[in-house]
Amino acid sequence: MPKILLVTSGKGGTGKTTVSLLLAHALCRKGRNVLLIELDSGLRGLDLLLGVSDRVVYDLSDYLCGRCRPAKAIVPCEVPCGNLHLIAAPSDRHFVPDQQALAQLLRSLSSCYDDLILDTAAGLGRGFDVASALCTAALIVTTPDPVSVRDASKAASMLLRTPPRLVVNRFSSRQLSSDLPDLDAIIDTVGAQLISVIPEDPAVAQSAARGVLPPADSPAMGEIEDLSRRLLGERVLLNTGRLR
Repeated sequence: MPKILLVTSGKGGTGKTTVSLLLAHALCRKGRNVLLIELDSGLRGLDLLLGVSDRVVYDLSDYLCGRCRPAKAIVPCEVPCGNLHLIAAPSDRHFVPDQQALAQLLRSLSSCYDDLILDTAAGLGRGFDVASALCTAALIVTTPDPVSVRDASKAASMLLRTPPRLVVNRFSSRQLSSDLPDLDAIIDTVGAQLISVIPEDPAVAQSAARGVLPPADSPAMGEIEDLSRRLLGERVLLNTGRLR
């Protein structure tokens, strides 16, 4: 069975979707077949980031509502190795996937992919409940500010069936405060085991604006690569040299 990985956050603006995207690329570089399923109804963005917006004809709601076969909703994306496909989020912001229909979709695709990544909407609505009931692993993405960390703690408390791992994104020691003076304080507040600390890296935003991936030797990409290896069961120590 493939890994069904939930990538979520307690609030918007944490870089959750960027983490999903870069992680998918890192897994593909290991020769894996990856499907990104975007669940942020009304706010799709992965099609633009992947450069396939002109190829999206059907979205997740079209399949789940019986308007097309799965193959019609799956969009292939160009990657140097492995295979990366996307099912785009519905354009209707009110759409909430039916849990049984989404479970059937995941089962029907289980023999085709090594990794199914569910990129959720920010926040803790019904879509979060549906996705969290179906995942086999979960990542909570937070930035190191108090509001994001508090909301990540709420998300972690709702993922009892699948204990989440914590990704601290866009980390900079300059953002730490008296309330959260270090990484240990963030981990304790969220209540989830740390799996990755992605450093603040201007190359990520600059590359996204140009529609390309950050350089492979950039600090953020180095940590994303390490994150992908940890998810595949390798023991990879945190590279504190990337953190400032």
